[in-house]
Amino acid sequence: MFTKGVFFVTKRKTKILVITYATAAIAALGLYSFAVQGQLDRHSYIARYSSAQAFEQTVAATEALSAAMQKSAYATDGAMCSLICSEAYADALAAETAMSSLPFSTQELEQLSAFLNVAGDYAHSLCYEAAAEGFTDKQVRELGSMGKKAAELSKTLREMQGSVNRGDVIMDSRVRDMANVGVEDGDRLSGRLLDYEAQFDCGNTPDYDGKYALCEKSDSGLRLTEEDMLSQAASFAGVSKEELKKEYDYEGSDGRHCYSAGDMMICVSSAGVESMASSRLVSDIVISKKEAQSAAESFLREHGYENVTLINSKGEGAVLRMEFAGLEGDALCLDNTLTVAVAMDDGSIYAFNAADYCADKTGAEFTVSREQAEEKLPQSLKTTEARKVILKSDGGNALPCYEFSCTDKNRREVTIYVDAQTGVQRRINISEA
Repeated sequence: MFTKGVFFVTKRKTKILVITYATAAIAALGLYSFAVQGQLDRHSYIARYSSAQAFEQTVAATEALSAAMQKSAYATDGAMCSLICSEAYADALAAETAMSSLPFSTQELEQLSAFLNVAGDYAHSLCYEAAAEGFTDKQVRELGSMGKKAAELSKTLREMQGSVNRGDVIMDSRVRDMANVGVEDGDRLSGRLLDYEAQFDCGNTPDYDGKYALCEKSDSGLRLTEEDMLSQAASFAGVSKEELKKEYDYEGSDGRHCYSAGDMMICVSSAGVESMASSRLVSDIVISKKEAQSAAESFLREHGYENVTLINSKGEGAVLRMEFAGLEGDALCLDNTLTVAVAMDDGSIYAFNAADYCADKTGAEFTVSREQAEEKLPQSLKTTEARKVILKSDGGNALPCYEFSCTDKNRREVTIYVDAQTGVQRRINISEA
């Protein structure tokens, strides 16, 4: 009897403990859920606020872009014209950046992004010209036209913002599976923007020297057939055509073909071999850097690259990678380069890349003398070296310059490029000592 009574008492205590712990666990879980819900509500509020701010910044930057461009009609001083260009460039960048921060994918807004990119790039390209002589009548017309287009865009965006504030349009949420369920695209901001995008006209792209300008690429006249591509790939790889295996190709004007031969991969376009690379491991250094450079130069001569010179080399393990620049007369084409990598165990060509190299002459003329260009340097700098170079502008056009390598009073290396046709400074690079 006693034993049985103890058993029932123990069982009852155990049951009470289980119920107590379960109740405490449920209470704790409830408190935790309440706290998490509050945190989620705060995060949701912050997200909505951030989205609203991003859209407000998009609208404000577009309005500022419109105002800056329309000022061009009243600017007559070169300094003011240059200031207007800087403002327009900054406003276009701000609008594009803010738009990309909206809580939905903006990749489909191609027309709007294209307009902002071209407007900013065009304004940026005019900074040099405007600072010297002010705007031409044509530039004023083009800036004014873009300013009106930006005003139209900002007005529409401001109307959309009003619809969002009134609750007529819903700001998209990044948590699509929860917040956007059951909401039609036309009731979302993203849907309204896409509808406007479909009818938005960027207008004609002005003729200017910039990244987004519509310019025709030069054609050297070399258009290889598929058989010619195969022959060149075999020549570069040092194998017979029969040893090459076609890996893949691309349709289009360039018609790229890629071949493999053992551990070598060769990419050829209709204009010639673009790149070649080996995948074998190179662990031993047997030859010197001078011998590796000699091997690279011999390889380039064998394949018709005569007017190039070494400008940089860097060891990467047992591979020496060298960069060569084209020569045009006594001018170095710094933005027209190719690379050759040599395996330092046997002196073989490990990699080659000429995708960005063009053998065509630019015809650039140096109309400003070196002495005249040097007058543009500050007296605080000490010139250590000067040479003629040809750079590429943002629009890909030839830009003849004098490159002055200097040192300042803090022994920092300062490189200044002076335009050899206008005599103005084009670029300044600073390297710490």
